[in-house]
Amino acid sequence: MKDTATTRSEEETKRWVRGVNVGGWLLAEQYITPYLFAVNTCHLEGDFCWYPGQIGAPENATICDPEVCIPVQKFVQSDGNADYHPRNAKEYVGYPMDEMTLGQTFTKKSVARKYMERHWDTFVTEQNMRDLKKAGVTHLRVPMGFWIRGDVRAGEPWIGGGWPYFVRFAKWCREIGLEIWVDLHGAPGSQNGFDNSGYLMEPHTCKGWSDRPENVQRTVDILTDIVHAILEDDLHDVVTGVGLLNEPMFDCDDDVLRNYYNQGLEIVRTAMGKETSVFVGDMFQSWRFNDGFWADEENTFLDTHQYHVFFETGRAFTPRQHIAYLCRHNSVEVVACCYEDAPNNTIPTKGIRKIVGEWTGAYDSLPTGMAPYIMKTIAETGVAPHLNRTLSKDRTEFVENFVKAQMVTYEAKEDLVSSGWGGAYAEWDFLRGIREGWMPRLPDPTVSSEDLYGTCLEIYNQTNDDYDAIVQEYPDPRDLDWTKYQGWDADDDFVMSDPLIPENRYGPKPTRNHIPWTILVIVAVAGLWCVNRRKDVCNRRGTYEELK
Repeated sequence: MKDTATTRSEEETKRWVRGVNVGGWLLAEQYITPYLFAVNTCHLEGDFCWYPGQIGAPENATICDPEVCIPVQKFVQSDGNADYHPRNAKEYVGYPMDEMTLGQTFTKKSVARKYMERHWDTFVTEQNMRDLKKAGVTHLRVPMGFWIRGDVRAGEPWIGGGWPYFVRFAKWCREIGLEIWVDLHGAPGSQNGFDNSGYLMEPHTCKGWSDRPENVQRTVDILTDIVHAILEDDLHDVVTGVGLLNEPMFDCDDDVLRNYYNQGLEIVRTAMGKETSVFVGDMFQSWRFNDGFWADEENTFLDTHQYHVFFETGRAFTPRQHIAYLCRHNSVEVVACCYEDAPNNTIPTKGIRKIVGEWTGAYDSLPTGMAPYIMKTIAETGVAPHLNRTLSKDRTEFVENFVKAQMVTYEAKEDLVSSGWGGAYAEWDFLRGIREGWMPRLPDPTVSSEDLYGTCLEIYNQTNDDYDAIVQEYPDPRDLDWTKYQGWDADDDFVMSDPLIPENRYGPKPTRNHIPWTILVIVAVAGLWCVNRRKDVCNRRGTYEELK
């Protein structure tokens, strides 16, 4: 994306924005910070011991003694309600899943506040920011829960108090030369039912937000408070962008959401001026906004999130199929909006443009599928598996190509380049990628990724397609319930014609139900389109490597 400080004149030099998400910090997510959610009885008593390898642990950290520190797990009552109690690890039923249940584990709010303060204080360091700047990062997208500044009502479990740590963080970024785009990731009632909103619920829906006027108004008030706090704490020069709502589900009431977006734009513009970027979630269907929405509002962006891990077909792709899918499908989604002459889509609007605000180097493991295994292992052994695993040479080289192809593809419409932060999975960790060589140093802001890395198809032709050496799909497709929806399909001839697709590794194909496209999203993904695959997914698996 061209630097928002410049005009959109074709004669001016483009300056690409290259950002990283600081996820799992001010709104915690279990797959990013598994140890934070592994609450034990020592933590409840204010003895904040650490787990081995936990992010932020000091060198002289006191390690939790599994004989003394008993896991605090879900306890389902006879009426169906659940709370959290100490429970023997051999009877594992589940740690807290989101920030709401994390807060519910603590009977004393004061202890809960101190527990989270330790996380906010240690998860992100000034040196991390310097390392990101050195790697070529220009912007940081910072997710926040609505409770960050203490808007917690009676009976609510939220743990407020993260704002002072954000202020410290912003001052680091100012000194280092990084810009911040804050993002309201969780709204009252939840805009999607994902854990990244603070509530994990089934079914995933926006109805708890958009169908509750009091929750919408509360969100308006919270956004106003955050914007004014940015000014009051003198952070306007470093906070140069505001996200109004992350990943609202496609079942949001369209009129309610757009009215909220319009109110939010007015709040930011009135307080911070037109030079502040404003970005909004696309409901996983960016084409819905290709109807003149904000067509004249400059410095506004429609945020799309692109992942290959949230549909089973994608996790089973061969290495070259991943790149082909980027070249042929993700590239189409990137340019699906926003135009003055829709549906011809030849004249970009003078206002809103597309960005890609989230993506990752991960390609074959489902985070929501892996997390239960990781948390159960912490309960049993005190150690999260895979945190320190070493990527093979073949896997490292593929992830580098996968990352480069995404950067090239997502810059097709001057888009924000963004990746993950920390976590229990190597391929989601930007700084780990820099250290291990699979995340390339980002190009100079005046240089496009394609100029440096080549076209998407050129990267495709350079990609090693050794399925068995590179793809380790998780969950094991043999364990999936194929009578249930497992994600959307792909039928593009170029994508599906890879000659190295393994044949019939797992025997007869499973029976699959066909699910209407209107329930495509079951987790936080974006860029969806409905296609029916011609080849059966379970007839092309590589040898599955069991978790050790």
